[in-house]
Parts: sequence; structure tokens; C-alpha cells
Amino acid sequence: MLYNSKILLFVLCLFVVTPNKLVASPELNSNSNLFLIQIDSLIKQKNISNDMTKLELLVLYNDALFEKHPDSVSIFKNLAIINADLNQPKDALVFTKKYINNTLDFSILNDGAYNVISDSEEYETLSEDYRLQLDWLTFLFLYVALIGFFFTIILSFSKKSNRQAKLFIGGFVGVHSLFILEFVLYISNFQYKVPHTYLMASAAALLYGPLLYLYFKSVISDFKFRTKDLLHFLPSLILILFLFPMYSLSGDEKVKIMLDINVVYNSNRYVIFISKVLSLTIYAILIGRDQYLYERKENHSKHNKVQTINKWKKTIYKIHIVYLISYIIYGLPVSGLLASFPYFINYIQVSIMSIMVIYLSYMAYVQPEIFKQEWTNLSEASRLSMEKYQKSGLTNALSKELKENLIKLFVEDKVYKENNINLEILSERLNTTRHNTSQIINEHFNMNFFELINKFRIKETINILKNDTYGNLNIIDIAYEVGYNNKVTFNKAFKKETSLTPSEFINSQFKKNVFVLGISLDGLRSQSKQNKC
Repeated sequence: MLYNSKILLFVLCLFVVTPNKLVASPELNSNSNLFLIQIDSLIKQKNISNDMTKLELLVLYNDALFEKHPDSVSIFKNLAIINADLNQPKDALVFTKKYINNTLDFSILNDGAYNVISDSEEYETLSEDYRLQLDWLTFLFLYVALIGFFFTIILSFSKKSNRQAKLFIGGFVGVHSLFILEFVLYISNFQYKVPHTYLMASAAALLYGPLLYLYFKSVISDFKFRTKDLLHFLPSLILILFLFPMYSLSGDEKVKIMLDINVVYNSNRYVIFISKVLSLTIYAILIGRDQYLYERKENHSKHNKVQTINKWKKTIYKIHIVYLISYIIYGLPVSGLLASFPYFINYIQVSIMSIMVIYLSYMAYVQPEIFKQEWTNLSEASRLSMEKYQKSGLTNALSKELKENLIKLFVEDKVYKENNINLEILSERLNTTRHNTSQIINEHFNMNFFELINKFRIKETINILKNDTYGNLNIIDIAYEVGYNNKVTFNKAFKKETSLTPSEFINSQFKKNVFVLGISLDGLRSQSKQNKC
């Protein structure tokens, strides 16, 4: 009540002194053309702090603004701070936004005057729009993004089988993680500090569909990436070229776009949204078609591995469809095609992406064999061979024990050197049945008995040949040494394993030895000359 009385008294005094014009107290100067530097110097000189004097300043600044003073930006700042200090949050909101839009200076909100209106809705709006926002949800999404990047790096650099498929699924997780990271920067307002991250994920907006499609192709068929498959990435290149003018802008210009000051590039949102929806839809149809045909083909298979991998791919595909739907719901209002939307829709879309990243990372940890894809690339005969062991009754503990014993027989005892070794004799050495031995070799080594024997024999042969520096050994002697009964079988097995005949391999080793010897001799001659000198 006392505060309102002061304001009323102040206004009445002004009109009594000069009825045609608002005039401040004589001490502050009544000239309507008072320059801002004079006002600021008076503030410092008088150490002004009482409400009446602030109201006088408010009138002077409004008067200067009305008369279109050239330093209007400073007027916005002073009016924002004074209104905040006088607990007038609505005016403080208006002038604060005008000042920030003109200067991109967010530090004004650090002024102590805003503490007066800190409980108001207007200050909450300013804080949400401009100040750094950190909460548990922000850290959660950041954590998911980091997990996704870690998964992408680990999977992409893995040198195990079907690296092609791993690169595709790793890239798929990577672009999701990039989008989640950009969302974190956006909701936390940290993007104002790093403006060049604005729409960074949009450069990869058209990669979601192709990467997932090529991954499915790699694991459900004997797919080899060829030059013509680069066409799947052509739309992404076109989109990047389209966005390049915006990406090349300065940081301040990008901040203006974020604040909707610069509306020149608003059409980018429509282009990104429409092209991404089309890409996601087209590739969802292609993946669904291929998956349907694959399931029809593999419908007879009851093997656990086949069922596990099929379930895994179905889950990824379902999450992809849900993401497509959520993106359409999110993108319609964001792109401007719908008037408004509840803000929580942003979180729904990113939450679905986070679920995708967490699910893939979890499966990589719990069931890493899914990413190896050895099973999906096996021949039909090999699958049928493995499926026959489905109900053998061999426990996991016994299977592990037999595997370890088998490795010991081959590595330490070198049973493969015995020319009469067969599955029956090997089973006796393992103290188990022929059926169990066959199952152990198939499941743990992904090959049959003869393939395993030949692998060890040829490896032993290579070691012998490499150590035979002077070429004193005969090929037939080596063949007998490693367990073969004749030269023909030995030559055939050797070429299958190394793509070279034994003679070709020996010649290559000889040339290598001569080259090394030549370097050594040159070194000795050089040393000899130095000693003579």
C-alpha cells in the first residue's frame, strides 16, 4: 500500500510541476533530450537505490526510447534491470528479450536485480529460454549418448567376423547418439555456447534408413557391399549440400536462428522433416519386405540361435517403426505444419531413440554372439548339421569340459599328426561318444572333424616350412610328418587353406629369405668399409 502511494504521489508531482510533459526532479535534469551517459553518471554520482529515484529513471529511459535515442540497446538493458528491480516482471521480460535479441548477451540475467522477480512466471520463462538448464533428465540423455558412441567405436573396430554388418549397425547407433547429444545441448541451452552444433544431427538425418537396411541385408543374406550401394547415401550428400549455406554461417548468426531472429533458413525445417519421413518410410518398407521373405525361407528352422537372432531383428524393426511414428508426431509442429504441440512430445521421440541405443548396447554385452553373425552366414547344410544336435542332451558344463579337453589334445598332444586319426579314435581319447565329439567340433569351432584336422595340419606345415631356412626338407616328408598319407591329399588341403600350392609357398618364402639375407650382407659390407676407413 505504501509502495503504491509513493508511485501515485510521484506521478501527481510530475503533472503539477509541468502539465504538458513528464519531468524528473531538478537534480536529475528535466531536459527530455537527456543523454544516457548523463543518466548513468547521475546514477553513479548519487548512488541511487530508493524506489522513487528508480521510478524517475524509468521515466527518463522510457522518454529516451520514445524519442528514438540512438543507443536504444543500452536503454533496453537499463529498462530491463530497473523493471526487474522494481518487481515489474512483465516489463522486465519484454525489455530483457529485446536486449538479448539485439546483443546476444545472455549475461544480463546474472544481474542481482533479477533476484527480485525470481519467483515470477516471467523469470521462469527467461530462465528456461536463456539460462543453462541442468536436471536429472539432461544427464540421463547425455549418459545414453555417451554409451551409444562407446558402442559404435567398440563395434566398428572389432575385427571379428562380418565386420561389414557391424559397421552398419554401429553407424546406425552412432547417428542416434548424435541426435540425442544435440537434443541435450538444446534442452540445456548449452547450444548457445557452442552454436556450431546447431542442426549437426540433421547432416545424418537420411542415414537412419540406409544403415539399418544394409545391416539387415548383411545378416539375412550373403550381401557384399558394392560401389552401386553408395547410391543409398546419395540423398544424404544432397541434404548436406542443401544445408551447407547454413552450416557455413558464423556462430552469432546461428544463435539468431535459434532465437528466431533470423527466419531466412526456416524452410530448412520443412526440407529436413519431409525428406527424413520419406527416407524412414521407404526403408521401413524395404526392410519389412526382406525380413518377411527371410522368415518364410527360414520358417522350418527351430534352432535356438536362429530364433534368437530373428527375435533380435524383429525387435529392432519394431522400435524403428515406433520411432518413425513418433518422429512424424514430433516433426509436424516443429516444422511448422501444425500450429502447436505439447512440449513433452520432444521427450517421447528422444526416449524411443534412447531405448534403441540402450537395447543394442545391452544385447552387445549380454549376447555378443548376435553381432558375430556367424550363424546367419552359414550354409543351409551347416545349419541343418547343427540343428541335429538340438536335443542331444549335452549339458553346458559337459560341453565346456569336452571342448577344453579337445583343445588340449590338438595343441599339446598334437593328435592331428597321427595318420590314422578319425572321429572314433578322437572320441575314445575324449572318453565320450562319437555324436558328442561331432557336436563339440560343430558348435564350438563351426566346422566338421576333417576341416578341423586339416586346419591344424596345414598350420603345422607352415611353421615347418618357415623354419626350413635352407630348403632341405622334401614336401612329401613334411606331408607324412603332419599326418597325411599321400602327397595329393596334402597338396589339395594346403591350397584350400592358403590359396597356394606347397611349392609356390616355398618359393615365396625363399624370395623373402634372399631379400632379408641381401639386406644383411649389405649391412655387413657397409660396416666393413667403415672399419677400414
